[in-house]
Amino acid sequence: MFGLAVRTLRYRKGAFVAAFVAMVLGAAIVMACGGLMETGIRTAVPPQQLAGADVVVAGEQRYDIPRTDELAVLPERVRVDDDLVATVAAVDGVATADGRVLDEPAPSGTVDAIAVTAAPGVSAGELRGRIDAALDGTATTTLTGDDRGLAELHEARASSEDLISLAGVFGGWATMVSMFGVASMLALSIQQRGRELALLRATGATPGQLRRMVLGETLPLSVVATALALIPGRYLGEFLFQRMTDAGVVPAGVEFRQGWIPVVTAVGAALIAAVGGALIAGRRAAAVRPVQALAEADLDARTMSPWRWLFGLLALSGGIALGVVTVTVMSGPLTSSTAGPAVFLWAIGLALLSPALTRAMTAGLQWPVRAVAGVSGHLAVLNARGRTARTAAVVTPIIMLTGIATGTLYLQATEDAVNRDTFTRGLVADAVVTSSAPAGPELVDRIAALPGVGGASELVRSAGFVESPHDDSQSDEGWTLQGVTATGAAATTPVTTVDGALTDLTGDTVALAADHARSLGVGIGDELTLRLGDGATATVRVAATFDAAADYDTLLLPADLLAPHTTAGGVHEILVAADDDATAGAVVGELRGLAAATPGLAVADRAALFDDYGDQQRTLAFANYTVVIMIVAYAAISVINVLSSSTGARRREFGLQRLTGATRAQVLRMVGAEGVLVAAVGIVLGTLASVATLVPFSLARADQLTPSGSPLIYLGVVAVALGLTITATLLPAWQVLRQRAAQAAATAD
Repeated sequence: MFGLAVRTLRYRKGAFVAAFVAMVLGAAIVMACGGLMETGIRTAVPPQQLAGADVVVAGEQRYDIPRTDELAVLPERVRVDDDLVATVAAVDGVATADGRVLDEPAPSGTVDAIAVTAAPGVSAGELRGRIDAALDGTATTTLTGDDRGLAELHEARASSEDLISLAGVFGGWATMVSMFGVASMLALSIQQRGRELALLRATGATPGQLRRMVLGETLPLSVVATALALIPGRYLGEFLFQRMTDAGVVPAGVEFRQGWIPVVTAVGAALIAAVGGALIAGRRAAAVRPVQALAEADLDARTMSPWRWLFGLLALSGGIALGVVTVTVMSGPLTSSTAGPAVFLWAIGLALLSPALTRAMTAGLQWPVRAVAGVSGHLAVLNARGRTARTAAVVTPIIMLTGIATGTLYLQATEDAVNRDTFTRGLVADAVVTSSAPAGPELVDRIAALPGVGGASELVRSAGFVESPHDDSQSDEGWTLQGVTATGAAATTPVTTVDGALTDLTGDTVALAADHARSLGVGIGDELTLRLGDGATATVRVAATFDAAADYDTLLLPADLLAPHTTAGGVHEILVAADDDATAGAVVGELRGLAAATPGLAVADRAALFDDYGDQQRTLAFANYTVVIMIVAYAAISVINVLSSSTGARRREFGLQRLTGATRAQVLRMVGAEGVLVAAVGIVLGTLASVATLVPFSLARADQLTPSGSPLIYLGVVAVALGLTITATLLPAWQVLRQRAAQAAATAD
């Protein structure tokens, strides 16, 4: 049977081209996402300033959150006590040990890294082990190889977690979508050969022989396809990584890495999809009686298998469950973590159940199609109803395309709208003054004394953790820490004081949300122990509690307490609010006058702040859109493959129609009506998949039933789906109709 399988591939090239293309693209997508994940795991940062060091000692950026199993990455540079330079220099095998400051200014008594050169005959790995032993118990880490660059680019560790998360989520769904696409394409390819397989059964072939033949056809095809996918998979991964670097998701300096693990994963996924799809598609042809097989090859009277019903209903159940969790449990930015997977489950579930759903929807759409398209529409409906399995195979990629594209685009649009609203509510200042040099309290006083200024406050941003008392509500990203000036905090922060006063935020103090304070069991005068962004601890006294928006996850600290524990080491921004008797424009004018007379100062008004925030949001969204577009593009290519293959296989049918009196134009009108009918079914089901996801997400994230975003997004998706369907249907049909009718009618299926 293997020889027969090889001859089938040789003489039925067209039947396998679409399946081959689907395998190549699917494997390439999986490889690309796997490369992104491996890059995040490795976080390879070749050193620049420290390239001459064999071993680098740096501060430990990782932080074990107390009483949890979670590991966080501290946002600020963790510096090293310069006394450790002598300790490292005394280690056996060290030739030189040099303390380096990479981010100016470093606090007195600290360095950013220690560059160590090994003595002749001592390897970097051996020396690293000795240094680890000497520094045991200190908050340091020793680095060799490409890891040395992490001392220069400390933020790479945090970005690596974002990259791993993004690649993991999209890579998982890309794998599922590509496997589903490959399996569907193979199923259609084998289904089109129903008469051939039935004849083999009728002439004595056993079910096992047919299954081995189908497997023999698929294995060489998938092996060649996955081998060819190595090159596009590599370049696609590099392309996506560069887009993320440009978008700021990954800092410049991290290098793309794609080793053998993503390749093996992609090859395995492609082979499983190909072999599984082929065996499932050939199962019924191998199992039914020969006479029944011959009848079903023409009538397409097959029903859905119990397994397809089971997996389809399971996928829909998963989508429903995620929708319930989205509405009842999730809030804030984490809402998309359940809504995103839900749209994939809904699309896959509806695609699996598409034979039954297509039959029902065709029955409902037959009257308008017949009314508009006349005889051509009548024939189109008869073809769709008589060949439900083929129609469902064509509908499947349209469901995936419409559902995934609509769902993910509106999810991102809604998230962007909510973030803009949050930013608007949180921006109570009318201007921001930035200083190239660290700004002191005297500059704040000068600004506060300007005419029309109602309040001025230093602004320092960081993140940290509450260590004591234990805080069950903090995530592995900790709390936002904002350094402010006590006298101007009330006018420049979006909070309303409940207890205490923000003017008391001096020395080692903190202000926090009233509900957060209640959950910790603390009040005015009680103490908290904080782990700051550079790893230092601070014991602070509660000076005030406040009410704010639900997503205002911020602790307020005195700027002079927080600033020394940031990488910048000082204050570079000052928030300014106008008083009730002055306009924002007048205050901005006064500030620009001050900036003109003071070197190093710049002023941004509210409009500039909104524009800057919008640019940041678009940059961050671009990375998500890039990966989503990749998946949607694969679904679009699947639409073209399936439709082209399905239409091209109807050469004999079109020839017989022309021999019975139909003209080329009439056949094309019939095919066009079929394309519109198929597109309508796929678009409606894809829309259902997106609506079932977007409604729970919009309720949880934006407290509204409908998602944010222009209706043009949906109209654009529909236009693309409809355009692809019509084009991929009519062009192959036109190509087939160029052949003589008698010759086409004599062509084997």
